[in-house]
Amino acid sequence: MNKYFKIALFLLIVCSTIYAKPSDKIKFNSSEVTKLEFDFFTKIDRGQTNDIETHYDGFIIASGITDEEEFKLYKGKLNEIRNLAKTELSQYASEGAYNFGKRLLAWIYEKGILKKYFETATLFQDMIYKGEYNCLTSSILYSLLYTEFGFNVKGILTSNHAFCMVYTDRGNIDVETTVAKGFDPGTKEIRNTGSSTIITFVPKQNYNNRNEVDILTLIATLYPNSISLRKIERDLDRQIIMAKKAYYLSPDTEMYNDNLIRAFNRAALEHIRKSEYEEAYRHLEEALIFDNNNSRTKDTIIRYYNSMGLSYLGKKDFPNAIQIYKQGLKDTGNNAKVLENNLKVSYYNYIVSEYNSRRYNNAYTISEEALKLFPKDRDFIRLQTSIPK
Repeated sequence: MNKYFKIALFLLIVCSTIYAKPSDKIKFNSSEVTKLEFDFFTKIDRGQTNDIETHYDGFIIASGITDEEEFKLYKGKLNEIRNLAKTELSQYASEGAYNFGKRLLAWIYEKGILKKYFETATLFQDMIYKGEYNCLTSSILYSLLYTEFGFNVKGILTSNHAFCMVYTDRGNIDVETTVAKGFDPGTKEIRNTGSSTIITFVPKQNYNNRNEVDILTLIATLYPNSISLRKIERDLDRQIIMAKKAYYLSPDTEMYNDNLIRAFNRAALEHIRKSEYEEAYRHLEEALIFDNNNSRTKDTIIRYYNSMGLSYLGKKDFPNAIQIYKQGLKDTGNNAKVLENNLKVSYYNYIVSEYNSRRYNNAYTISEEALKLFPKDRDFIRLQTSIPK
């Protein structure tokens, strides 16, 4: 039973702990990362987060390319794009951030690097071999190339979209990277092409709830975006691993903290459903590291204790049921009505069981204990008065 008392102690420890780097909260084992990933995440943990080569590497690795030989192949393909950009665009860098930013976006499409938009084309390899892209991969590519020429850019994430914002002498300019004419997309651009007229215009309301992020946060978004593509919606352990990797790249981003807590809770609930309480406890312990006051985790802890308590009730092991429910109420701050109700049920059934077995002294002692916790409960008062002395 000692295992079940650690959550309360753990809550106290977490409150006074200060975390300085991802590895303070996240540990990978050998089954979760390849050597290539281990070396990459070690760089991040050491604070090597401003190196553009690390950013390019992250784009590839976060797309699931984690074998060293395969990585070298894709890195070579990416370097071909970088070298071509330097050869053909370096002469225009003196135009300034605004004009160069516009030119770079058009160039990416003119060279056929980005060919066809698919909402689900969220992996680096789709872009390299098929020219297929979505808002995230196109934003990452644009950010990396724009930065390589010495200009400043940020990623922008909304609830369902990603794009870029560049810093220019004309102010901060949005870049809708999913279209060739997406530079400063809040303004209309009219082009005559033979007998037709094309108007490029993206309404500003499409960019509501915007969050300015760095390149590593953009790259981190590849992990949650690719879960469905890798068909691991039901592989809860695999989802935890991906959530851990996203957190590692962007530990200060609320979304990735919350994604990780959700993943731990989903896994804990699945283990609770299977009555695998040791495994459930482990995931709850991990979730508490990231937020020891999270309402979702508190609800899961309640289900954890209630499920264990019900298993003892089902076996008519009332003493252990009582102990579990009392500990659950202690760890949840006495705010779990279901635990309180089932504690009453455990006491009631225990008293009745002892009464029916004619162990009246024990039944009376248990009723006194119950009344200390629930002094005005009529059922316990009635039971106690019926016990022979």
